[in-house]
Amino acid sequence: MAELLESDRIKLEILKVLSNGKVYSFYLLSKLLKTNYNTIKKNCFFLELLGLVEIVKVEREESATGIPSYRIRITKKGLDVMNRIRRKLNLP
Repeated sequence: MAELLESDRIKLEILKVLSNGKVYSFYLLSKLLKTNYNTIKKNCFFLELLGLVEIVKVEREESATGIPSYRIRITKKGLDVMNRIRRKLNLP
């Protein structure tokens, strides 16, 4: 199998974290994966284009802190893809 690019590894790590079914923010994902906030944001938007994650914007009026934010969760398609990748790459 060909070597993965660093951006591909980040996308796989994002999917791996999200595969527990919980909802995360860009900020929390960036802290968990020890990666730049903007890197996480760009990769999540790409995963959303593929239908692997769902991103919901929480407007300032709806936010408890008064600061707009985003909620990211994996989709059923994303879970299916992650399970196939785990089997193919022998990931936990």
